[in-house]
Amino acid sequence: MWAEAVTSFDPNAPDVILLSAHPLDSMEMAEHGLHLDKVTCHLFDKQEIDSEQNRRKNLVLYTSAGLAPTIEIFNSSYSQVFYFKMLLAEDQVTWSLKVPRQDIAHNTDVAPTEQWYVKFNMHHGLNMFTTQGTLLDIAREPILRWKLPNLVNISKLIPHVLKMKVTKSPCASDVAIIGLVFDEEVDDCSDLGLLDLVLTNTRLILLTTLGLFISEDLRYGNFHELKFHKPNLCGFEMDDYFRAKVWYNVQCLANQENYEVDYISLTFNKDRTLSQDKTLIRVYKLTNHKLNKRRKFPDFFFPDPKFEGLGMFFHPNSHFLYVYGNQVWLSDDGGNKFKLLINLVGETVAETDTCVYTQAIIFVTDTGSVFYTKAGYTGTSQPSTSNINIYIVSNLVFNTNPKNEGKQKNKQTLPSPREQLGVKRYAKLTSVEQTIFYMNFDHLGDLYRIILNETSKDFLAVRIMDVNTLLQEDDLAFDGALSPQYITEEQIMFFSHIPPGSVGPRFYNLYIGKALEYGMGGSGIINKVFEHNYPPYFSSSIVVDVLDRFPIEASTSSPCVLNTLTILQPDPGTTAFKLQLGASDTHIFLPSDIEKTVVIPGFSSFLITDVKDDLTALADATMPHRAPLNTAFKSRRWFLYDFGTTNGRKWRVVVDRCRYTIQQLDDLPVHVIKYLDLGSTLNFSFRVTPVNVAYQVFRMHLMEVIVGNPSLLVADAEDHWDDTDSYIMNLKVQSRFFEQGKTSIAVIVIQASLVCDVTTLILTLKNSCSYLKVMHYTLPVQLSASDWLSQLANASKQLKNLPVNYRPPSRLGIAVPLTENFYNVDPEQPRMRDYFQGSKTSGTYKQCANKTKRPQCGCTDNMKLSFFVAFSDCKEKAIRMKYPVLKLPLSFTVENEDGSVNLSSPYFVTITEVNNRTNWEVSAHYSFQAPVQNINSFLGIRWESKGSELFHFRVTAIPGVSFCNLFDEFQIYIDDAPLAFPGQSLISSITAVLIGVTIFGAFILEVYEIPAWSLLKKRLRKASKMISIISLTTSSSTSTETDEK
Repeated sequence: MWAEAVTSFDPNAPDVILLSAHPLDSMEMAEHGLHLDKVTCHLFDKQEIDSEQNRRKNLVLYTSAGLAPTIEIFNSSYSQVFYFKMLLAEDQVTWSLKVPRQDIAHNTDVAPTEQWYVKFNMHHGLNMFTTQGTLLDIAREPILRWKLPNLVNISKLIPHVLKMKVTKSPCASDVAIIGLVFDEEVDDCSDLGLLDLVLTNTRLILLTTLGLFISEDLRYGNFHELKFHKPNLCGFEMDDYFRAKVWYNVQCLANQENYEVDYISLTFNKDRTLSQDKTLIRVYKLTNHKLNKRRKFPDFFFPDPKFEGLGMFFHPNSHFLYVYGNQVWLSDDGGNKFKLLINLVGETVAETDTCVYTQAIIFVTDTGSVFYTKAGYTGTSQPSTSNINIYIVSNLVFNTNPKNEGKQKNKQTLPSPREQLGVKRYAKLTSVEQTIFYMNFDHLGDLYRIILNETSKDFLAVRIMDVNTLLQEDDLAFDGALSPQYITEEQIMFFSHIPPGSVGPRFYNLYIGKALEYGMGGSGIINKVFEHNYPPYFSSSIVVDVLDRFPIEASTSSPCVLNTLTILQPDPGTTAFKLQLGASDTHIFLPSDIEKTVVIPGFSSFLITDVKDDLTALADATMPHRAPLNTAFKSRRWFLYDFGTTNGRKWRVVVDRCRYTIQQLDDLPVHVIKYLDLGSTLNFSFRVTPVNVAYQVFRMHLMEVIVGNPSLLVADAEDHWDDTDSYIMNLKVQSRFFEQGKTSIAVIVIQASLVCDVTTLILTLKNSCSYLKVMHYTLPVQLSASDWLSQLANASKQLKNLPVNYRPPSRLGIAVPLTENFYNVDPEQPRMRDYFQGSKTSGTYKQCANKTKRPQCGCTDNMKLSFFVAFSDCKEKAIRMKYPVLKLPLSFTVENEDGSVNLSSPYFVTITEVNNRTNWEVSAHYSFQAPVQNINSFLGIRWESKGSELFHFRVTAIPGVSFCNLFDEFQIYIDDAPLAFPGQSLISSITAVLIGVTIFGAFILEVYEIPAWSLLKKRLRKASKMISIISLTTSSSTSTETDEK
């Protein structure tokens, strides 16, 4: 599989593409591991032949410049960059790289796992020749572990398919299950037919004509035969299941917290009662896995009684709730308030799909129309002088009365700037002719259309949709006249004209954010839409921000512009104003001037509807109360614009190109998940740079920040413009209370076009312990892993090789170990110091339980390096220190995904000895009295001991200072200790007695003048003579025996 990038930021570089040569084909995934066996990249010029010679040329060119490709593998919570080798071998034409599995992931169990994103660059950080892909661990993805049977030929059944149902893995959008709904003519399973299906993180749910079927846990089983069970739902028959619906909130639980649970719900559609004329939304909270009867928000009644809601969904990892049917409504606060996004006529949304990477959303109607938007996408051009735009969603905000809302909308008043921020943008992408199809986003956000194909091997035909091209090719202009009305030099209102007695097209919300382009030059961005009944014959209007000025009519096509113009009031019973020219034979009205607009700066504009004669015309005013009656305007004080259809429509409405770029200055993924511990603070920075804008945007805010659940955190932001005319926003987030949960923060570029790669950044913040946050003991000496794992007896003087089957001493002495923990276990060897009954009845193996030899214990290098008591059987060495140990400094670090910091206040810790040894103590500054002993702050903590041999400590942070259960263990072996009591005392006492007896004996001999030395010398002489005689006799005997022989 080849991946390519066509973007180059080097203006001097050729049009070059970076390729990754078959990275997915060489990916080996098995039960024992995952690794990229060999990834190769090469460059080639699209204007040249992709030959080995050209590959070699580009390899030498960029390698000699010190550049080589990099591959970045990342997901929402992890990122790692791998560098290709910068080598120039003789026959080398590509860069190559091997990535072991342990460098990507350590776990191998079957569990929900995020699909990885892969990004290739020519040198990390330069963004040259960027190309993207995905990496899927099929060894861990639950549904992929099940071996499916052989393909069944369904070509004859395809004509009987009514619907195509697709469900994707919550963690991997490239993994999907397709289900087919057949008509009644297909009956092979005793009235059993599929209606809907949902794939959760661990189960497959099937809604059938005979009820709901739930699979066994996909993580376990024989992976050959998937079993389902059917819950007993009393009182429902087959007809009820035809109208039932399965609801599921898609969320990836790869790093599942205790408050995150997969829920599905089954609803049965019932007819509305006569008293319920509006669709409503009620939001409840789940408490302890049960539905809390207390509503979280007040009921929201959709103001339009014609709205029929068919479904709703949360955009993944956000609080954006979409409700769809014959309309689409959006709530950015999880269901408290809604705003209209799409109003459909004659069609209803039937299917939806989302992408968490690009934040794209599509709505597919029952007639084949496909509408496209971005998550929480907002558009406005209302200038704001405020410094910051953070909209906090509060549970205490009550929605207004729905009846009053409807009346307020009918007044057609201009929305306030805050209300205008809620106006949403979307576009009609395409219309699909097939009746049975499915639109699907892959993991990278590419949109595919899936249809059935009888001739293909898998009976499917998949076609990629070029979203950007489809967006920019769709012209939303209608055959009707527009009348421009200048508000300022940079803003124009365009009124859509409806001739008397007709119902013409009008503007609506779909036009917001689109570009109004004029064929002769001139363009602008539509940012507001109004519908109204006044002035007459103008049904709707739009506000356009001018990008390029629109041209006026020249005298060659409209000679009347060289004449003097006077506005006369309408005749009685009419609304059309009279346009009177001065006397002239050449500067007159022409029939081609019909549907052109007279623009007079500072006054109402007039759309010409009829030419009565050469000097008189009738026109409809855009602002009748601003008509300058009976005032003569000379030439060049009034102008003529042609936005009509008499001479052919010259204007069109299309999706604008991307004029704003957003950059996350912390280089985080667009769907990042970050953890907030108690008292911790996160800082984010964003930059929006305007590109190709024709008017000053200095005082216009360009970003909107929406906090989904403000009860969990406090968000503060500061914004400014830098010297490059870029808009900078710094966001500071801090946890609020001792409450676990998660929320989302959406950062939206409110002016960005739909074709921009990034318009919304959704940050998922969890008030909980990061799975990467741990506490580590800092060793007093620097030791490498090879020192710990070396089998040499004297590999390091700082390490002590523990005896086989060793147990530390107890309070009863070295020879009486009573702990349950063994170290350096070998089941073949006898238990050390197993002399007394207490020692014989205590102590159990853990890793080596029920094993007969040490190799059977399965001790890995990580277990041998670990200090945890759970792996004490494998522990072979410990830090060695000489007796006595006095005031040994203890230091710990806290590590997470952002780095490591020294453990200090407010973390207070408890220190315990796991083997119940007592001859040690700690001292520290800022210690305090508490019922629990040995509680200390890590500010100057010291440890000392007068004992010997192994000490094994466990240090634990007290509750209340962190969501994490922070703890670590360390071991110290005290060597060269004196003899234990009473050995030392006995030796000292005996020595003292012997010295005293010797002194006393010498004193007696001296007092009584006993010649002790003379007697001693005589005895020594006699002993010496006896030894000499015995030696001589022995020698003589030996000589005699020799002679005889």
